[in-house]
Amino acid sequence: MSTAPRAEDPVTEPPERVTIRARLVLWPLVAVVLVHTFFIALWVGPDTPVREAVGADRLRSYVMPAFEQNWRIFAPTPRRIAVGLDVRARLVDPRTGEETTTEWVHLVDGEDALIRGNPFPPRMALAARRTANHLITRTGELNAEQRRQVEANYLTTPVEELRGRLNRGEGDSPGGPSTVNAYMRYDAVATALATSYASAAFDGDVTHVQYRATRRYTPDFERRHERDIDDVEPTVYEYGWRPATELDDQVAELFTPYVRVQEGAAR
Repeated sequence: MSTAPRAEDPVTEPPERVTIRARLVLWPLVAVVLVHTFFIALWVGPDTPVREAVGADRLRSYVMPAFEQNWRIFAPTPRRIAVGLDVRARLVDPRTGEETTTEWVHLVDGEDALIRGNPFPPRMALAARRTANHLITRTGELNAEQRRQVEANYLTTPVEELRGRLNRGEGDSPGGPSTVNAYMRYDAVATALATSYASAAFDGDVTHVQYRATRRYTPDFERRHERDIDDVEPTVYEYGWRPATELDDQVAELFTPYVRVQEGAAR
């Protein structure tokens, strides 16, 4: 008698086993996804010891290697605040030893010249504006005593000592270590930006730089015919003199086009 299955009986096949080759492809992909998720979580999360151990520069270079995505592209909102970043420098003539102080330079005004009429502006077109935004935000998180400390001059004292003084902040509601670290990060950014600009724009050795940030709220839309942003008195955030950042010749050369645009906007 034949034992062949009838046509109506289902034929079951043994499940296919995952081959070694598939495992060699699957697990590295899982590892890559986990590592990527870890870095993204650190980037969007608050300051933690793990984030500091990895390093902000390393995270930034991974998350934003060439392009930057901003949440405002999904929820565009007109800006209601205009910020500015002004810098000046102390210069020493290498031949005579004479020391001079430059006038304040309004970097955001010059950067606007990089944006106006240019559908593809360079990333440097937002350098001063972003630095001012971060400085104002971080300074607003400090209490009155801590804000007094950031206004102090550091001519011979290493500016790194400012971190300890801010962490020992007295008075009501002082900013904690994460706020202090964030402020010190952008203090260094503003100092480097001011040094780079001054080194490329002026003759002489740059010994110290100073920056200040400004903020103006745009007038109400209903009063647009009576008053514009230029009529608003800015709130000025003062910061003391800082030792110039050490720069190599390559960095100074990269800043030359930026300086030329700034000088053109000032004319």
